[in-house]
Amino acid sequence: MKVTITYHDNESFTVEEVVKQAVHNYGKAVDVEIMPESTMAYDHIYFGLQQLITHEQLSILFEQGGTYQQDIKKLREEILYKVTEIIDQVIIDNESKVG
Repeated sequence: MKVTITYHDNESFTVEEVVKQAVHNYGKAVDVEIMPESTMAYDHIYFGLQQLITHEQLSILFEQGGTYQQDIKKLREEILYKVTEIIDQVIIDNESKVG
């Protein structure tokens, strides 16, 4: 019997955490599909950024030392650089479709 369960998880930090909990609750045969809350572009962007940032941010947060603010600033800059590259690529792709 196939059972489909859909729910919104606002407590977990990472995809791996959600999968681990699903395997714990339903066994190794569980099929977990994780996606943004909706199909709206904003939700996709938020979800993608969350995937890019969360692991590294948690590592920075729990490391010993008092450099969190400096390290998070560096992470922010790295992510903004990657996002800028994606924006540039979308613009180039759109222009190539028009021309």
